[in-house]
Amino acid sequence: MRKRITAQNLKWTCGWLAVAGLALCWWLPLPLHPAADSGPPWIYGNPEARFTVTLYTNLECPHCRFYLPQLQRWIVTNDHVNLAWPDLPLPQNEPASSREARLLECVGQPEGPEGLWGAGVWVYLHSQSNGQGLATVSTSSGGTPGLQRCLAGEEVAQTAARQNTEASQNGLNATPTLRLIDNHTQHTVILESPIEPDALLSAVDLLSAPELSEMPADMISDMPR
Repeated sequence: MRKRITAQNLKWTCGWLAVAGLALCWWLPLPLHPAADSGPPWIYGNPEARFTVTLYTNLECPHCRFYLPQLQRWIVTNDHVNLAWPDLPLPQNEPASSREARLLECVGQPEGPEGLWGAGVWVYLHSQSNGQGLATVSTSSGGTPGLQRCLAGEEVAQTAARQNTEASQNGLNATPTLRLIDNHTQHTVILESPIEPDALLSAVDLLSAPELSEMPADMISDMPR
C-alpha cells in the first residue's frame, strides 16, 4: 500500500533539502589567501587586491545566508577583488544578531580568517534567522573557556560598536548592502540589495575607468546608482 506524505512531513522534507543545499554551497572548496593581518576587517580572497567589496550583513539575515556563498565564489574567480566582513546587526534582529557577531570575532581572534569564515558558515547553518538566533551558544571549536571569556569581554563589544558607527556614517542601515572600494583611489560605490556578478563587475569597471581618476572620492560615492 502506498503511503501518503502528510503536509507536515512534506514541510520537514523541504526544510532539510534546503539546509542540505545551503551546506553544499558553503562547503564547496574555496581557497582562502593568508592575510598579512588577522583582525577586522576580515578579508576573504587576495589581501593585495585593488578592489574590496565590503559586505554589510548580519547573521540573522535570511537573504545574506544565500547571497554570501555566491559572492565568495565570485571573489575566487576575480583575484583583483577581495571581500571584507563587517557585521551590521539590525534592531529588529537583536539581541541575537549582536551575540552572533561577537561569536565570530571571538573565534577569529585565535584562529584567524579561516576560523572566522568557518564560524560564519556554522552560524548561518544553525541560525533560525530573523532574530530567533541559535538554540545554544556553542561553536565547532567547542565553546572553550577562552571563547566564553572573549564573549563576555569589552574588546569585541568595542569592535562591534565601531563597525556600527562606520556603517551609520556611510548611511548604511539595511542588509545585505555592498560598498565597493578602489583601494588605489579610495573611490567608492554603494550597492544595495544582492547584486548579480555581472552588475558587480560593471561597478568594478566603473571605478577603474580612467576618466574617474581625477574626480574626488566623495563625488564618486554620491554618483547615482
